[in-house]
Amino acid sequence: MRRLAVLATLSVTTLLLVHPASASAEGIISSLSVSPSTVRDGASAQGTVTLLPDATPTTVLLFSSDPSVATVPSSVVAPAGQSTVSFTITTNAAAPPTIVQITAAVQNIPRTANLSVNAATPPGPSLSSVSVSPSSLTGGSPATGTVTFTGATDGAVVQLSSSDPTLVQVPSETVVSGGASSGAFAVTTSAVAATTTVTITARWFAVTRTTTITLTPGTPAPADRVAITKARWKARLLTIEATSTNPNAILSVYSQSGAFMFTLTNKGGGRYADQRGWVFNPQVVTVRSNLGGSATATLTS
Repeated sequence: MRRLAVLATLSVTTLLLVHPASASAEGIISSLSVSPSTVRDGASAQGTVTLLPDATPTTVLLFSSDPSVATVPSSVVAPAGQSTVSFTITTNAAAPPTIVQITAAVQNIPRTANLSVNAATPPGPSLSSVSVSPSSLTGGSPATGTVTFTGATDGAVVQLSSSDPTLVQVPSETVVSGGASSGAFAVTTSAVAATTTVTITARWFAVTRTTTITLTPGTPAPADRVAITKARWKARLLTIEATSTNPNAILSVYSQSGAFMFTLTNKGGGRYADQRGWVFNPQVVTVRSNLGGSATATLTS
């Protein structure tokens, strides 16, 4: 793999910092993200700059550590009062495997994010399929997607896309945990006036797999029923066990304030559980399903 072009980025950063300018907090960049973080075959990525809103438009300077592999516009302008602004990163399909560092800067303060371009497919288990359950449903009903590998992985990030995001929405990527051979992701849909089929694509390095989901007119499916069977916090160990009437649901745990905590492991047969150590007592937790169900419980000790 080609080395990350660090010198170019260092030169840019040095240039930005040599002549500091007086500035207020408005317009300062808080983060820069790139999605997807891995592309190949000339696919583009999107960079998103998050900043503190300013009363006037904010110009964000953009740089690529290797423009021959990934190019960005010289700058992008965030309108007055807007906290995020996005830009397109164009990549070279013929470039060798390269990690490119993208830099965004406002008021001499840079933020960076990495983009892996044309990364080589690693040895070992490979992406074998992507599926969705149910594969046919009324528009507006949720579903669960699954990416499956040929064996247990060391951890994998799979890029996802929908052929019609206005009707079927999927996350930009899903993670398969180390030691696991599959990973689930939430699928949301919109109402349709006529039966429509949409393709969902999963990409992992050079491997591409697809599946279809068919939407029909009608009343959306009812939410699943979720129950918390154990919610205990003892010696800084949080134990949550729950059930769903749908064995394909994805159940996630949220704190009393509504903050996401973690996703429960699907044990099969509609049973879900997980333990997390060194967690402060959240007192009350809510378990929510991607299929609409939820339940709340006060922790025992």
